[in-house]
Parts: sequence; C-alpha cells; structure tokens
Amino acid sequence: MLKYDNKFFTGLGKLVDCVWLSLLWFICSIPVITMGAASTALYYAVHKSIRGNRGYTTRNFFSAFKDNFKQSTLVHLVWLVVMVVLVGDIYITRAVLLSGSSLGLFFYFFLVLTAVAIGWACYMFPYIARFENTVMATLKNGILLEIRHLPWSLLLIVLMLGFMLLSYMIPLFLFIVPSVVALAFDFILERLFRKYMSKEDLERELENDKIDNMG
Repeated sequence: MLKYDNKFFTGLGKLVDCVWLSLLWFICSIPVITMGAASTALYYAVHKSIRGNRGYTTRNFFSAFKDNFKQSTLVHLVWLVVMVVLVGDIYITRAVLLSGSSLGLFFYFFLVLTAVAIGWACYMFPYIARFENTVMATLKNGILLEIRHLPWSLLLIVLMLGFMLLSYMIPLFLFIVPSVVALAFDFILERLFRKYMSKEDLERELENDKIDNMG
C-alpha cells in the first residue's frame, strides 16, 4: 500500500488529474468563445496524460490550448451560431405546437437537428486534438464522421446529454464530469480515428509515445 507506483496510488493520481483537468476546462471555458479551445485541450490532455500516461497533465492541456486556439475557436463560433439558430427555432416552434397548430410539429424536427449538432461537436474538437487540418475541412469531416459512424454517434450524444443532465441535477459533479466525458469519448473515438490514419502516421505516433515515455 505504501508503494507509490501501485494500482491504488496510480488510480488516485488519475482521479486527481481528472478533477484538475475538469477545473482547467471550466475556467478556460468561462469566456464562452474559448470553450472550443478548452474542449480540444481537455481531450488532448486526457488522451495523452490520463489514458496514455505521457507527459505532464497541466503542460499537455495548455500546450494543446495554445496550439489549437485559433482553429478551435473558429470552429466553435460556427457551431455556436448553428446552435443559437436551432435553439431559437425550438423555442418558436414549441410555442406554435402549444397553440395547437400543425406547424408546431417542426418542433421535433429541430430537436433532431439539435441532437445532430451536439453529435457534430462530439467529433470536431477531438478531431482537432488529433489531426491537423483546415477549419472548413474540420467542419466537413466532423459531420461526415458523425454520419458514417451513426451508431457510435448516437452513443456519444446519449453520453453527452446524460452527463449534462447529471451535472444539472448534482452540480458538484461539474468538478469531474468534463474529464470523464473526454475519457469516455477517447475510448470510442480513438478506435474510429485510427481507421483514417496512414501506416506512417501510426508508426510516427508510436515513436512519439516512446519518446514521451523516455522523457
């Protein structure tokens, strides 16, 4: 029990790191427009430090936050505009539905589109953390990945909504939920992402992992 490299202390250390990363994500997301960069950094740090045991947690977070800030912010702003429009449509069509008009059925249509938009975000920010591409290519590939892997996309959406509901019901969970979400996403998305990585990319990543472990 007193050995610091045993499973107990390793698990405790990862739990502390998860709480710390969730706190960093929350602080860096407060300006709202930086939430995309914070989400990208969170996924990167969880993938590299929590699951991969490579590098320092805080350093990995802020390194990814800085490196991907511009692209993540632009992608987030596009997504945010889409969400604002959809939420507005939901609000309007709900009022129409409650009035008894058949046009109110569009309320359910916009609910589905909102779920699609949430799934879109579930792919885009982890994608930015793992691949280099343009903003337009990221926006396009995010939706293509969501459509192509629809069963997994539905699971990601359910997980996201479930964790959001849990945080709403028990606000204290906000100190751990962001990292748990990123970790759950990492287990799912990395299996999908590797299908689109070339042999050279996979070998380069393995080599980088070795260098990180040596460091």
